[in-house]
Amino acid sequence: TGVSTYDRPAALPATAASKDTSSAANATTAAKSKWQTYSDESTGKKYYSDGVTTTWVRPSELPPEDAEDKSKQKRGVSFQDENPRKKKRHSQTADAPSPQSPYANKAEALAAFKGLLLAKDIAPTTKWADVLRVCGEDARWSAASTTGERKQALAEYQTKRANELRDVKRQEKVRAKEAFVRLLTEVLPKEKKFTAGASRFMDIRDSLSKDDRFYAVEDETSREELFYEWVEELRKKEERGKRNKRREAKEGCIKFLKGKEEEGKLTFASTWSTFLSSLTPTELLDTRFATTSPHIMSDSDRQLYFSDHVIELQNAEDEKRRRIRDARRRAEKAQRDAFREALVKMAKEGLIVPETRWRGIEERVSGDGEFEAVQAQGREVARELFEDFVYDWKEEYRRDKVTLARVWEMSKKKELPVLGDGDDKKKTMGAAVEDFGRALLESSAGSPDLYGEIRRISNVGAKKNPLSSIHLFYNELRANHSAADTAGKKTKNGHNGKKKQDGDDASSSEDEGE
Repeated sequence: TGVSTYDRPAALPATAASKDTSSAANATTAAKSKWQTYSDESTGKKYYSDGVTTTWVRPSELPPEDAEDKSKQKRGVSFQDENPRKKKRHSQTADAPSPQSPYANKAEALAAFKGLLLAKDIAPTTKWADVLRVCGEDARWSAASTTGERKQALAEYQTKRANELRDVKRQEKVRAKEAFVRLLTEVLPKEKKFTAGASRFMDIRDSLSKDDRFYAVEDETSREELFYEWVEELRKKEERGKRNKRREAKEGCIKFLKGKEEEGKLTFASTWSTFLSSLTPTELLDTRFATTSPHIMSDSDRQLYFSDHVIELQNAEDEKRRRIRDARRRAEKAQRDAFREALVKMAKEGLIVPETRWRGIEERVSGDGEFEAVQAQGREVARELFEDFVYDWKEEYRRDKVTLARVWEMSKKKELPVLGDGDDKKKTMGAAVEDFGRALLESSAGSPDLYGEIRRISNVGAKKNPLSSIHLFYNELRANHSAADTAGKKTKNGHNGKKKQDGDDASSSEDEGE
């Protein structure tokens, strides 16, 4: 029918036998195929293939070109209508260079084709038709065997070439910008009518346009933008320079003030006027202290630096005084604690009781080192410490005495442990107080509240005060018992004496009667 297709025509039988017959027929036809002539649609050039080998050289087996053209016109078959299987075989055989190709491999052939494009200065935007018209007659055009390869190589070449041209353009702009900036740097500082931040581009354009570098930048807008960018950078540079000078001036002034501090002319109590009056004329003209430009260090700047330095000195002085006060407080507290320990020791020895007065103990403690240390803190400090010590002790005993007296009244056997004078059978004071405490515990066993209070007094009181409340209560009971005994003896002795006197008087009366 003159038409090639991948679909199986309905007119053909669908049996397996027909498929095998068709395959065998195709194989026989392919084996007996002859050279065929084809035309490249992009270039119009002819190439030849027998299904196995492809070449640009016309084989001798083919008839002359005129007879072949007539035969093809009759068949009405074009290059595009060839069987797809033939196209596939053609592409597979075309990947390898032909035996007559001057290139060693495919990569070398494609490189030659791209070299042709570069030699012809093919632009990245050149169309395929224009490339074909310019390069089609060159022998290197045949380095790529198919149109697809040529188009692929052209796309790669144009992409690479576009990147190269962009890089070149960018470098040209950079060089032009650098040249223009050098022009601004050389000309504008010498221009009298130029002021950074105030001058306009049109004001100095004439001064710049006389130099060739002015035209290195193509358009006027770019020149103006570069000008203002350069002016802004110049302004920032000047500001940085001023800040650096101000910082150096401040550091120099502070160093000058520290030097005067070491000499004793500047203290935390100094004022600006007194400090100036203490300086000599030479010191006033010192470059680190003398005022220069108002933009670098003015008189107000000097006073500000002076005030900040004095405040630092005052803070340092306050910190030093605070540390001294803290150290003194700690030392005084330690001295008071030592004096209190001395009082506790005297109380344990029986030299101090809750009823003791300061006048009765002052002479005894006046020679102690602890007393002299607290006396140096203040004339009344020792007396106040003593009175606080005795008051706290007395208040503790007053509260505990209520409970102790109540338990003592509850005791069935009101007998105090007897003290002796060293005999092993008689008790010492410590043992007597312990026995007395145990007796109180036994008496309060029937009342949980009283028992707990007695336990607390026994355990805590001895640790908090030099003598426990039980010990003091025992001493008080002994003193009361002794006083009662003494009073009873005095009463008995007085009664016996009166009886004796009455007897004497009666005897006298009898004698007189006789």
